[in-house]
Amino acid sequence: MAIAVGAAMSYATRRWSESPKLEVAKVPGPARIDEPAQAASEPRFAEVRQAHLRQLQPVLRTDAEKLSEIGRRIRAEGRVTDVRKDRSDNAVELKSLFVSDRVLSGDLQNHYAEYARAKERLRKNVSDQEEEFHKATLLVMGELSLPPGAEHRRREVALSFLEKCLEKGPGMTLTMRPDGYQYTARGRLRGYDGTATVAEDERAAFDAFTSFLPDADVAAHCESLKKRAAGISANAKQLSTNALGLAQAMTLPGECTYTKRE
Repeated sequence: MAIAVGAAMSYATRRWSESPKLEVAKVPGPARIDEPAQAASEPRFAEVRQAHLRQLQPVLRTDAEKLSEIGRRIRAEGRVTDVRKDRSDNAVELKSLFVSDRVLSGDLQNHYAEYARAKERLRKNVSDQEEEFHKATLLVMGELSLPPGAEHRRREVALSFLEKCLEKGPGMTLTMRPDGYQYTARGRLRGYDGTATVAEDERAAFDAFTSFLPDADVAAHCESLKKRAAGISANAKQLSTNALGLAQAMTLPGECTYTKRE
């Protein structure tokens, strides 16, 4: 009996050891990159980036010219747009000074983020300067004392005062000469020969200009405008230099829809 049991166990052991082994399914690994194809695409990708760089370079050069013009105007007038023009027209011009290309100017932030942020800060400062200048003009106009015959010169007197308080010129002058007189307001000279009698409206305007004493509010606006104008001048000059430097670079940083790999 013992021999039979042993034989049976031996047989069972052989059957177990001879049973087929379970096969574990293999998970497919990542597909191999076609290295020759990738290598072939690199020159094409580099060519696309260089082509886009060539598109952006003239935009940056135009930026540099416009930024330089902004600096020149703010140094000369204490503001960027022309006070003689309508405010809506000035808003359009102001926008154009910060957009050199209708399509590509917005793309500069993808490649030159720091420059784009600095330019946006400058745009906001210029806009704030224009708005405060307008408010200060209205404030001074409201405080001037003029006779009815010189009422049409109220704005002229206010702007002349702001020119002087921003240290951009004398504002208004009245010069008497043996052969006549000269009346100057904001740099525009009107000379009258052959008469020493000053026109009543010009005399009243000049008297209002010389006698005007700014209150604390007007004085605060003057200081604020002077300080911001100095900052705009310095920043516009620096940004103009930066834009030229970026335009001369040989490589394009950053990514955008024009430079993404297919």
